[in-house]
Amino acid sequence: MAENDSSRTPQTASRARNRFDMGLTLTTTRQGRKTLLKDSTYDTPTRSTSDVAELLKLGAAVEADDKENSSEETGAHAAAGQDIYGFQRRVVRKRGASSLRGRSTRGRRGGTVKASRGRPSKDAENEDDDDDEEEEPLVPTNNGSSSDEADGADSAYAEHLDFAQTGPTYERYFQGLHTTRAPKTSDNTLSKLPTQSLSETHAILKSVPLKHKHELQLLESLHRRQFRQWYFELSNKFNLVFYGYGSKRRLINMFASQCSDAPVVIINGYFPALNLKQTLEKIASEALELSATGSVADIAALIHGYFESKSREIDHMYVVVHNIDGLCLRKHQAALSVLASSPRIHFLASVDHIEAPLIWDTSSITKFNWIWHDLTTFEPYTVETSYENLSTETKKIGPRGVLHVLASLTENAKGVFRVLAEFQIAESIMDTKQSAEMPYNSYFTMCRDQFLVSSETTFRSQLTEFRDHKVIQSRHTPDGTEFVFIPLPSSTLETILESM
Repeated sequence: MAENDSSRTPQTASRARNRFDMGLTLTTTRQGRKTLLKDSTYDTPTRSTSDVAELLKLGAAVEADDKENSSEETGAHAAAGQDIYGFQRRVVRKRGASSLRGRSTRGRRGGTVKASRGRPSKDAENEDDDDDEEEEPLVPTNNGSSSDEADGADSAYAEHLDFAQTGPTYERYFQGLHTTRAPKTSDNTLSKLPTQSLSETHAILKSVPLKHKHELQLLESLHRRQFRQWYFELSNKFNLVFYGYGSKRRLINMFASQCSDAPVVIINGYFPALNLKQTLEKIASEALELSATGSVADIAALIHGYFESKSREIDHMYVVVHNIDGLCLRKHQAALSVLASSPRIHFLASVDHIEAPLIWDTSSITKFNWIWHDLTTFEPYTVETSYENLSTETKKIGPRGVLHVLASLTENAKGVFRVLAEFQIAESIMDTKQSAEMPYNSYFTMCRDQFLVSSETTFRSQLTEFRDHKVIQSRHTPDGTEFVFIPLPSSTLETILESM
């Protein structure tokens, strides 16, 4: 301690003399701020030995206080780093280390450090040495034993060291990427949810109260005022297409019921098993008394030619197509445009798909000759969705689901499905009492003869794909014979084959 003070004396003396020559004294506050004040005591040019000693002591105290201030600022920065980054640096000093902290305690409390007028005595120097030897450690004690205090300090240090090893949040994140832990997945699946039948679904939908009843009635009255405008546009050889949110079926049928000057044909395009060929055949045979055969395009051309001939018995006809963008009608837009191109066939259609105009090319749009009308009703699609499976029960797959499955399969797999579908349609036409089921061996033989499969293993894999989606099912007889079938009616199968 003495050696350190003696080595610092020349530097401290020079600083003190510089301050003395300036005629100023230094006042140290608690926060470590230094204020220079004018002192009239040192205005005289006399410099005694006692004054120099006082200034030396003052300089030593100021230097010690500067060290204290720097250590306090360092501690403040460390605390800020602990709050922000989550780590702490602990500084432990040994007992008896050289420090001038005890001397500047009064200066930290806000008092002014001043030198006494006399030369410092030996007792004062011994007293300072005793203060240095009896300096308190960095961690204050609470009247406890030194061993307990050391154990507490060691445990606290170990705690901080453990926290520093774990690191801040972002370091723990990257550390967790390299740890081998089992993935946390839940055992809850959708199959564990309670099932809901179709009748329960319809009962819940019917219990939903109707909102904005008066506003909906006002909106309907505004649409009904447009009936005359619609009739005027149809009489001028235009066709009408309606769009907007809500079911438009009831309002369009209401307008069609007032068109009593000609026969009205209504086609429900939202029906999933709609067969346009059969529909046009019925129009030709029942309404026009024509014998129609051939494809959909041939029958449409036959009806169009009937209204162009002069020997027709019916002058004109109204055709209403609900959801002309339906799944079963999307591939027959060319045939429908042939019907709509006749000036004596008045076409009314509705669309609900947001991309419905994309199903028509330039030629079809020209033949349709549309006039677009906004028919927003905000009515629920009760009838349009009545054919959808809204329940959570596992039931047979519908035609729409079959088409989705076929769209993701290869051409050979589609051919395997076509063989069985055509067999069931032929069996239903023969009106046999036997069920439309096909033996497994006969099914495999027909598929192999058409080069759809090369081996029974390939055929089994194709059937597994259909069975997983419940498109094709099978049953075993008591004698062990396996029969396969598609759980759909023949009319639905015809619609699916046309859409493939």
